[in-house]
Amino acid sequence: MGRGRKRSKSKTDKKVNAKYSLDKLIGILKQPQNHEERIIRSASSHYVKISMRNRMPLSSDAKLLICKKCSAPRRYGLNTRVRITAGQKITTCLECGDIHRLGGGPKSHRHQ
Repeated sequence: MGRGRKRSKSKTDKKVNAKYSLDKLIGILKQPQNHEERIIRSASSHYVKISMRNRMPLSSDAKLLICKKCSAPRRYGLNTRVRITAGQKITTCLECGDIHRLGGGPKSHRHQ
């Protein structure tokens, strides 16, 4: 028999596989005490690569656990500084200096 062309996966199969992989990787990032540092770093960079390749946005959990600029895992107290100023949570990555602001700040409750 001849070698036939392999059938390519459908878009839905690729999305399902990507979602499964992203769920496994976010599980590693949520419980970093069970893994080595190099595995955690690898999981964060792979999470970003898989989500970009499959055009899937970062989940809300991943936005808190991964630096958007350098793809490093956010380990509070080790490579991330958190400050709360005027009702706004300011998270600074100590590896690349990227700042992530969460919350509206002092004037967010005002309506015009």
